[in-house]
Amino acid sequence: LVGAGGALGALLRWGLAELIDTAPDAFPWSTLLVNVLGCLLIGVASRRIAPATDAWFAGVSGALGGFTTYSAFANEARSLADLDRPVLALVYVGVTLVAGLVGVELGRAAAR
Repeated sequence: LVGAGGALGALLRWGLAELIDTAPDAFPWSTLLVNVLGCLLIGVASRRIAPATDAWFAGVSGALGGFTTYSAFANEARSLADLDRPVLALVYVGVTLVAGLVGVELGRAAAR
């Protein structure tokens, strides 16, 4: 269930990244979008799906885990810093963290 959900989530992330073409030295909008959207959906799931169930494993651990990407986020932040864009890298890290936390809370509130 986790593997099947993860494959689906990764394909959805790839598809979205294809729609939002980002230059290597530009702000990584596609990764920010998938991570914040994933946080929002995880917030909803935390109110609607019981943990340690098949639905949780397939939907949250699998699909949303495959959809969101910490590794790309970390690599893009490092790449921006390496390209002499440290301020943009710090803005990216800060926006991602704050928007992710806000996304989870908005998702939880929406699912009430």
